[in-house]
Amino acid sequence: MIDISRPLSATTAAWPGDSPLGVDWTLRLADGDNVSLTRITLSPHTGTHADAPAHYDADGAMSGAFELDRFLGPARVIDARGHDSLTVDLFQKSGAVGAARILVRSLHEVRPEEFVRDFPPLEPEAATALANAGLQLFGTDAPSVDPVDSAAMAAHRALGAAAIPILENLDLSLAEPGDYDLVALPIRLMDTEAAPARAVLLPPGTLGI
Repeated sequence: MIDISRPLSATTAAWPGDSPLGVDWTLRLADGDNVSLTRITLSPHTGTHADAPAHYDADGAMSGAFELDRFLGPARVIDARGHDSLTVDLFQKSGAVGAARILVRSLHEVRPEEFVRDFPPLEPEAATALANAGLQLFGTDAPSVDPVDSAAMAAHRALGAAAIPILENLDLSLAEPGDYDLVALPIRLMDTEAAPARAVLLPPGTLGI
């Protein structure tokens, strides 16, 4: 099993202007309370998470509408390090076109405490081509599938038009390119535009689906 989730702590970088993880103790055994309890605050986009359509579409579905079967099953990991963008040609050469789930390693190093602005975005034409080829889920180790300063969110919208969920902020540093089984269930938050997820890769065929 390879854990491809990023560690989530108070030092985990959030999207600029977004809410990082905050942890407050409300009860503590050390203070004489009968149990220890914490309260957490964070943006659901902090750390490894799944984007819901409501993130980029005012009429889009919230995270409670995620179809869980999209987050379970065969997945292809590809290495896109050194590329300026994620193009149709890249996916064709990597043999990923037609894969049900694609996870892209684009960063040379994953540093959870630093927000990365320089990453290869997904070209909208590539998103459409992958959707037409049967894609069910798209994942990346980058903080977004669109450029940081994008207003159009074209890649998000191209995937969303085909009801393809998006996993962001993965850590694929220990995953060699190839085929795996993916388990990446988002937390069952009903009324948010994203949900944190714990994502792992297993040997292909482990799930039997």
